[in-house]
Amino acid sequence: MYEFTLFLSCWNVSILDAMKLGIAKLNDEEFVNSLTEEDLANLIIEWCEDWLKYKEISMDGLYVKSLWYRFETIIWRFGADLKTILKREKFKKSQLIEKSIICVLNDKRYGKGRETFALLVGDFKFHLSQKNVNILLNDEDVYGHVIISLRKLKMKGFEEKMTEIINSEKGWIKSEAKKYLDKSTSW
Repeated sequence: MYEFTLFLSCWNVSILDAMKLGIAKLNDEEFVNSLTEEDLANLIIEWCEDWLKYKEISMDGLYVKSLWYRFETIIWRFGADLKTILKREKFKKSQLIEKSIICVLNDKRYGKGRETFALLVGDFKFHLSQKNVNILLNDEDVYGHVIISLRKLKMKGFEEKMTEIINSEKGWIKSEAKKYLDKSTSW
């Protein structure tokens, strides 16, 4: 709970506000146990939609392209918290939850907050179509994280795009593209 409070203090969001937002509920064992896969699938979409109201506020109160909007950070944290919840037996292999996660990932309105959702795709072996992957590999907010998931999924067919990405100015993304190319030869 301390880590969560520290996380929220960056934006002067109280624990009460966070509970209202829904994030704190994910730490409530009773709440999580009461969810069905349909409930969780619906909450993923509903909460992300609700958090868009924070779009006007960046971390310092002014929007600068390199800064994250408040809603992006909340959604990012939500995706990270979902990883633990999705490991539960009752949520494993849920097509409803997979559909909701991919829906959030594909919605550019959620910006950089989708990074953790891109990682969930690889962690839980969710299905992405070739067309969908091509779109996401051209999305500045998530393409590096999509590459990580493609490697975990052992999804071939993107070697040309990875060669292009290697020329990226972002070192870690270049490194992930190289890893993809190195690994893809053995799939």
